[in-house]
Amino acid sequence: MRVLLIDPPFKRFTGFVSFYFPVGLAYLAASAREDGHEVAIFDVDAVVKGTDIDFSDEYGRLELYRQGLNNPSHTVWSEITHVLEEFRPDVVGVTAMTTKFGSVLRTVDLIKEYRRDIPVVVGGPHATLLPDQTLKSQSIDMVVRGEGEITFRALLKALERKGGLEGIEGVSFRMNGQIVHNVARPFAADLDQISFPARDLLRDQKNYSSEDMGVVMASRGCPFNCSYCCHVWERKVRFRSTDNIVEEIKRVRNRYGTTQFEFKDDSFTVNKQRTLQLCERLVAEKLGINWGCSTRVNLLDEELVERMKAAGCNAVKVGIETGSERILKETDKGVTFEQMRRAAALLNKHGLFWSGYFMMGLSMETVEDIRQTYDFMKELNPYYAGLGVYNPFPKTVLFDQGVRMGLLHEDVPLDHFFTRNPKDYYFVDPGRRVAAIDGATFNALAGEMMGAFHKHNTQMRNIVRRGWARRNAYKSDIRLLVSDVTKAIKWRLSGSTK
Repeated sequence: MRVLLIDPPFKRFTGFVSFYFPVGLAYLAASAREDGHEVAIFDVDAVVKGTDIDFSDEYGRLELYRQGLNNPSHTVWSEITHVLEEFRPDVVGVTAMTTKFGSVLRTVDLIKEYRRDIPVVVGGPHATLLPDQTLKSQSIDMVVRGEGEITFRALLKALERKGGLEGIEGVSFRMNGQIVHNVARPFAADLDQISFPARDLLRDQKNYSSEDMGVVMASRGCPFNCSYCCHVWERKVRFRSTDNIVEEIKRVRNRYGTTQFEFKDDSFTVNKQRTLQLCERLVAEKLGINWGCSTRVNLLDEELVERMKAAGCNAVKVGIETGSERILKETDKGVTFEQMRRAAALLNKHGLFWSGYFMMGLSMETVEDIRQTYDFMKELNPYYAGLGVYNPFPKTVLFDQGVRMGLLHEDVPLDHFFTRNPKDYYFVDPGRRVAAIDGATFNALAGEMMGAFHKHNTQMRNIVRRGWARRNAYKSDIRLLVSDVTKAIKWRLSGSTK
């Protein structure tokens, strides 16, 4: 069968920078190809890649997403229709994240306009966590819940044979007007048995840089219990072998010239010995690559950071979240401010470009809590400090708390995903995000904080540090240098006006 996998548009509307390829769809594509299906991946955001890295007015820019979503004349919709007519798929799969679920709904409606009888399958985090809400759309026929490679292959086999879906683990669908949830499929026991992501099946490949192709997942899952987070892979971690990871890196390096990789694991250093083993192997292979990762402050120590740097690590992302002791306890991160200070000092000592990520706008925050977050950011002095207004997601502890406080709806109608800013989907009153702060005060404070964080990030020293950390990547792909210099100039100018 001809199988089209679509990652719907989102950043196309906002102009925000778009990195990497849709790795989840690429895993599905590789799996489906093994059974002889002809597969293509359409990443709609890749048609015109965003470049803006100024997130200081994220809320306002997300309004552009809402406007584009409701503009039937926007070019993205005709692009999707054109790809459908050109590829003529027998089955279409769409990945769904909560933030852009409105785009998912618009996309599946277009698919059904193209051909009413074509099976439409939706997977991804939103579909996994909220399959009933997902299937409220009559344009969605089936949901793949959880880890999709094996489930999707089984589903395609059933569709090809025109068989029933009742026995396929991990699938939800409608039957006789009722939603049926088949039993969950167990997670794959051996990740090495899953084929590498099919980067070669991406459309518009010329629009991806060598770095975009360098995203790698060395593990799946996270064992921690942060109250703002929910994982489709639950609270356990499965690891790929070092041999398997290195083989994927070699293939990508050889095919795309990639020298800047990014490990997209939830907590890359969760198993110190595995991390050290991978670092030793990368050093021994002499691949000449650099890489970044995300981890937690309590999962870094002197030995690990030294070995990571020696193995090519040049960027580390950690979640700080808040500068308030009270709010830190509410997040259930299980870390301390002292651990944050030690990690910051360690990363600074070894000259690794590191990013600290912060939140504001949690339901129980006060103005003083938020100001403490800014003060703590300045104390830690990360090379890059990301700040986001808290976006509540269902199936999390903090979401349920917001429901009890009367700030959030437990469920919302589908039209909320078209008529509201993505930051506002579940709020009873978008003007009242925080119990103790009125809307006008919060909006003014959010603007002040975003501007202050942006000014910190656009300091020339921090811009130069990022470029220096990426110098090896520039040698192999001059486009990265041109792109980074262009963004740095725009970013620096924007910082000087705030």
